[in-house]
Amino acid sequence: MDIDTYESIICAISKKSCDFDKALTELVEEFPAERKESVRSILSQEHQKHIKKGFKACNNEGRKAAVYRSVKRSIADGEPGGAIVRLAQDAGDSSALTARIVLEEYLTENTENALKPGEYKDQALKSQTSMLMKDTTLIEDGKLAMEIFLANIKDDSYGPVAEAIKHSIGEEHEQKLKDCLTKLDIPFSDENVLRGQGYDKTPDIKLEVPIAVDGHIINWIESKALFGDPEAHQGYLRDQFWSYMNRFGPGMVIYWFGYINQLDTNRSAGIILTDHFPTNIVRYKPEIIKNFTGPEEENNQLK
Repeated sequence: MDIDTYESIICAISKKSCDFDKALTELVEEFPAERKESVRSILSQEHQKHIKKGFKACNNEGRKAAVYRSVKRSIADGEPGGAIVRLAQDAGDSSALTARIVLEEYLTENTENALKPGEYKDQALKSQTSMLMKDTTLIEDGKLAMEIFLANIKDDSYGPVAEAIKHSIGEEHEQKLKDCLTKLDIPFSDENVLRGQGYDKTPDIKLEVPIAVDGHIINWIESKALFGDPEAHQGYLRDQFWSYMNRFGPGMVIYWFGYINQLDTNRSAGIILTDHFPTNIVRYKPEIIKNFTGPEEENNQLK
């Protein structure tokens, strides 16, 4: 994707509502030439940036208590389910993170005397909150449990449901990469094997025998099931890709949901970007070298 198109999408996102599904539908209609998964990934990443920027600062102790009171009042008044979701949308916040606040306030109110004050209490509260966020059937208040459940499934970026989906998508695309290599009989080691060999930072795939793509040698492949935007790519370069380069030599990154073309600037340094498994692979064939007859050998054969 060209950077001008990316910036146009970002500009369009800034004018959308906080309803993720509605915003995605509108964006797909406005940018029909772009892949839906690319637009969805860009929207999700921008949503997460927005939440990170304002959520912690806005949610002080006073507001946490106010949010909890509002949810309790909605439940008591018999309002339709989704009170947490509506509060989060009105505030431009994450419904799952808002649900976590409500759950923490609920647990604090109902277990105030069951936990010792201090650091132990904070750790126990966080641990119990995390457990109940993952399994809302364990929440004693049935109506609150339904509110937490709805908030989790409505959130596309945060919470246990969103995290499980992202993990599953990542695993799916890593397996897709392995299947492509296996089909072509290209031997490789995955990150589990590499960690067993003592490596601390490992790419998803380390090729046993290098290949060449577009004239570039590839020793390793990293799978990223997201869109490669400037912030994400610079972070990965700093925390992962350069480390792989230093340990294993040049390699390739697959941003399955696309990337900004102008970010592919490190090819000469040994890191190339693509959005699919390449088809123009050149493989090492030792038999060609073995059967190669040089000028000196030709002269000897003529004598």
